[in-house]
Amino acid sequence: MDIQQFTRYFESAVEGVPPGTLTPASRFRDEIPGWDSLAALAVLAMIDAEFDVTIKANDFIACTSIEEVFKLVKDAKGA
Repeated sequence: MDIQQFTRYFESAVEGVPPGTLTPASRFRDEIPGWDSLAALAVLAMIDAEFDVTIKANDFIACTSIEEVFKLVKDAKGA
């Protein structure tokens, strides 16, 4: 799994985000218009479906960038 691919999955999980608009450094809560709890749930569901990883809500809430979410997923996969 690479971070660019993960970023594309992240974009596709959130309704209304055009492909190629986010980067690993994107602060998704600030950069995605209308970010809300449904968007967060969609990302968590994508992570579960695509990467077979369950992320704790509190860990996800602590993340500010896509790169930080990617690290959580990567660490969980390695565990």
